[in-house]
Amino acid sequence: MNNGWRHRLRRLDAFNKMETVYQDHSSSGGFLSLLVVFAMLFVVGSEIKQYLEYKQEQSFSVDSNMQHPLQINIGMTVAMPCQLIRVDVLDVSGTSQNVHSAIDLLPVVSKNAFGDVHGYKTVNNIDDMHVHDIMAKAAGRRRHTKLPAGIERAKRIDRLEDAACYIQGSVMVGKVSGLLHITAYGHGHGGAFVPYRVLNFTHHIDELSFGPLYPNLVNPLDNTFHLSSEHFSAFSYFVTVVPTVYIDPGLNVLETNQYAVNEYYRSRADNYDLETKPPGIFFEYHIEPITVTIREKRDGFLSAVVRICAATSGIFATAGLLHQLMSLFIRSRSRSSGHRVDSASSVGIIDPAFHEKPSNIPSL
Repeated sequence: MNNGWRHRLRRLDAFNKMETVYQDHSSSGGFLSLLVVFAMLFVVGSEIKQYLEYKQEQSFSVDSNMQHPLQINIGMTVAMPCQLIRVDVLDVSGTSQNVHSAIDLLPVVSKNAFGDVHGYKTVNNIDDMHVHDIMAKAAGRRRHTKLPAGIERAKRIDRLEDAACYIQGSVMVGKVSGLLHITAYGHGHGGAFVPYRVLNFTHHIDELSFGPLYPNLVNPLDNTFHLSSEHFSAFSYFVTVVPTVYIDPGLNVLETNQYAVNEYYRSRADNYDLETKPPGIFFEYHIEPITVTIREKRDGFLSAVVRICAATSGIFATAGLLHQLMSLFIRSRSRSSGHRVDSASSVGIIDPAFHEKPSNIPSL
């Protein structure tokens, strides 16, 4: 039974083959066949590569969540004792908010906190990433420790010069432009006046982001170091925040915020007016009213198969046309030189000797 089915399958052939006796082999045909094989391999490889590649489409729309609060995530070390530092937020509506209740100020040793600062950048250059890579990083495990690796909370610091403060937490503010500033008591705000000789706003930023906290995503100011050369100095960061929505090929959605930043450093040597503008660290942020939606997708498998079939069919048709043109050219050259052309080698002409029925073809 099985042998009968195998015999039928062997005889089943949707593509009729020309008998060998009617085939004519030539060097030009062999060369063209090799070209066809390489062209097909190249086309198939290109189509597979295109199918595996991700494409990104960007669209813009008016932000419909302006009435919702905005979360600011901060994690940074300042080279001053915690009891001398004040953190506030002031928005464009004139609302001032002391955020000490929402953040932690942890005393650390300055030498351990800053260590070797060589090689640190002031602003990161963010490389382009695929949406699925961004979402994978965002879904990664969050940090559970309040302090960065290698830094421990100090139990006792004898000298003020050796003290530093790690500021960590998330602050909820209105989704309007505002100013997050870190200053010293008595400089621009009330409280006991901090002596000038103690002021030192050298700082290292581990985290500054807007929206839900995704510690594994890298932002422009993450892991950057900023050195103050004088006691009377101010760091100003002008941040433009753009609400962003990422959608991967699986239609998973990630809502976050991107930002661009410009940094300015001012000191008394730059004729900075410290009487009206106190020393400190100032993050002036502006919220764009436009949401950017970045959608990542890939071509469908069926469309890739259709393109491969169309390309390979085109190669076969073009190769057949080229072979005929080459044969016609060779025959015309041979006739013009006076040589006899064997009709068996001509395209579409069968030698009279082949009119006789081959012995291996059965009678009908």
